[in-house]
Amino acid sequence: MSIASVLDAIPAIKYTELQAYLRNTGWRRRETSRSDIGVFLKETDTNVYEVLLPLTRDFADYRERLLDVLEQIATVEEREIDQVLTDLTVDPADIVRFRVVSSDTVGGTISFLEGFNLLESAKKALFTTACDLIKPEKYHRRLGLKGAQQFIEKCRLGQTEKGSFVASVICPFLNHSEEDEAQRLTIFNSSLDLSASFTRKVTRRMMWALAEVKRSIDRAEENRIIDLQGEDIISANFLESIIELNSIKESREIEIKTSWSIFAYEHHLLNDVIRLSNDYLPVLETIVSKIRPSDEGIEDLFVGKISLTKADPDANTRSDGEIILNYVLGDEEKVSKARVTLNAEDYRKACEAHLKGQTVKVKGRLITSGRSKFIQNPSLEVVS
Repeated sequence: MSIASVLDAIPAIKYTELQAYLRNTGWRRRETSRSDIGVFLKETDTNVYEVLLPLTRDFADYRERLLDVLEQIATVEEREIDQVLTDLTVDPADIVRFRVVSSDTVGGTISFLEGFNLLESAKKALFTTACDLIKPEKYHRRLGLKGAQQFIEKCRLGQTEKGSFVASVICPFLNHSEEDEAQRLTIFNSSLDLSASFTRKVTRRMMWALAEVKRSIDRAEENRIIDLQGEDIISANFLESIIELNSIKESREIEIKTSWSIFAYEHHLLNDVIRLSNDYLPVLETIVSKIRPSDEGIEDLFVGKISLTKADPDANTRSDGEIILNYVLGDEEKVSKARVTLNAEDYRKACEAHLKGQTVKVKGRLITSGRSKFIQNPSLEVVS
């Protein structure tokens, strides 16, 4: 970014925000007799840095003095000045990057369908981590906890980045509430407030869980994951999200990297990058099968649209037919798919509904087997 561009951006920066930035990144204010200038110091292993921050816009060289402050911050942090500007113009956040390494993503692109699946799996990884924090369980039958929902609704999708294919999820700092709206934290909150926020607990917890899973599998001690109790429980739902992340077509490896917000720096945040190759998939699937309770099914009414029909092409000899139903269950937002085998008459109605794009209701028992879902003993009704 050119100096002229930085100077153009400075009027949008409040000196109160810059003062909060300095405070939260380890700069110490020195007392002086001046009320219109703040003097801030920062000591490193090799140097002592000083900046003079104007505390009023009345100075004729206000923009130039703020530029001096930004340049000094960039020097100390060994970053580009535009990165400092970005941190000043958005709320504090941790950024989680999900990187797919495969022959299909060498050029930095991914198929539309696989890209959509990657984002859904990334969302599930963060969402299930939040659920594990709020209500530790071996398996969450319904992923509908309000605090986890509040967190995921505040996350933002960042720009795609170079390096195979990278999906960036921006996780703003907030504190959740099961009763009220989530409280959004800003640059004016202290570093301690941000470090103790629900968002930081989620990102820290996810990286810990990934490291724990990788370490246990590397040591052939996968039963350690199964035996975890209390607040340390890693749910089967979270493990399923990692399996789904690494199930991208021809995927060789998934990399999950968290960039911790500079406003809530913690020295003990060691696990910032975890890489899992598809060699881990069979072990993860075995762990999930042991943790997940035996599926007795969910008796419910499933509403959605049909995405696929399949049957004997000869209608005269056809006794039944199979459809794929796309539905949303309960408080979940993700669209799920289930196979349904219908009798000949219901299959005929299903084909007609599929042709017209109509919504259908299927009453039956939902059974999950591995990654597949089936609705048993179904009865079908066309809604519209």
